[in-house]
Amino acid sequence: MALRAPALRRCGLRGLNRFSIHIVSEAAVPEIRVDPDHFHVVTSDVVLFAELESTFALCLYDAVLESGALVHLRVAPPGRVQDPELTDTSLSTDLLLLDRCFAELRESEPRAQHWQAKVVGQVQDSPGARERFDGVRGFLTAFLADARVKFISCDTHVDHVQALRFRPAMGHVRSEPLAAQRMGG
Repeated sequence: MALRAPALRRCGLRGLNRFSIHIVSEAAVPEIRVDPDHFHVVTSDVVLFAELESTFALCLYDAVLESGALVHLRVAPPGRVQDPELTDTSLSTDLLLLDRCFAELRESEPRAQHWQAKVVGQVQDSPGARERFDGVRGFLTAFLADARVKFISCDTHVDHVQALRFRPAMGHVRSEPLAAQRMGG
């Protein structure tokens, strides 16, 4: 999309008759996939992608700098999604991954002081799975408070597998049903 001189004058910009301003879409930004039980830390403008299926994404970003991370965790070990009980093993595994991510994040961007977090999850439509996700969300909320990270939002999807795109430099999180994305709408 290019803005021509009349549009620029309406915006208060004059003397730019021979130039146009191009707005770059998100498509030009590199995309990095993050698989379940992994995280990725970035200090430049990229889009982090995760396919959410009985998993959730913890999207961390600094409100001032371009740094951030996506932690992609399972709601439960494979085959145990219906079990509402959180085990010490699954919580300790999640805690280890979160600790490693935060250590790497703080090492890669020591100037960052305005950490914020958004959580997006996809769970099966069953009482056990929702209870388990609520338990994980409670665990995350306590962890983030201890880490002095401002918790912004938590979205839960129960209908379809979600394609999540997170752009830490902008703090933007977008998710949509994966089937709709594959069909182009």
